[in-house]
Amino acid sequence: YRRVNGEAPEIDWLNAEEEYVNILWPFEIEEWVRIMAKNIVIIAGSPDSGKTAFLLNVIQKNMDNYPINYFSSEMGKSELKIRLSKFEMSLKGWNFKAIERSSGFGDVIKPDEINIIDFLELTGAEGSEFYKVGAFIKEVYDKLNKGIAIIAIQKQFKSDLARGGIGSLEKARLYIAIEKGNIKIVKGKNWTTECNPNNLSRTFKLYQGCKFVSTSEWKRESKKED
Repeated sequence: YRRVNGEAPEIDWLNAEEEYVNILWPFEIEEWVRIMAKNIVIIAGSPDSGKTAFLLNVIQKNMDNYPINYFSSEMGKSELKIRLSKFEMSLKGWNFKAIERSSGFGDVIKPDEINIIDFLELTGAEGSEFYKVGAFIKEVYDKLNKGIAIIAIQKQFKSDLARGGIGSLEKARLYIAIEKGNIKIVKGKNWTTECNPNNLSRTFKLYQGCKFVSTSEWKRESKKED
């Protein structure tokens, strides 16, 4: 049973403002895909591929322009301090909120700010049901207003999609897959140019757990022959 909700507010699209979030990314992904208010971004990464390094770089590039909340499910304060100390800047120069959280993100995210979830755990009695990942992401989406959520999820090696499969793809306006030494734009909805960014990838090296150095330009992955 569920309570009937008859509310269906009309979308005033004619008077809507184009509310872009001018966020900067590693590898200049902003040159390919725009991010708008209430967008979900998924970072699907295999183990030890650089997911956290990617997210910490996002914080560094945007913390002077937007309030940022970083929800960590796997690092304590000492480990986070060590990770941040590897960047070429003073620890006192970091400007963001670090919060320990592993579930129920829809209850705590800030609707008008940048929310980074590192990472959405899908293990244990509840999380083992990977088919629920879409519902977890929707809880976050429903809470957003002018802010965005960047959600990291583990993925298998040599797979574009995170655990939860297509359920992790549906709400995302930008979907990035990271393999060790390779990053790929799986899905980008709001293009900055006439060029479709989907399936563009490039290679990189990660130094000291924080510095990304590109080793190729963006190029479209060729289809595998049967």
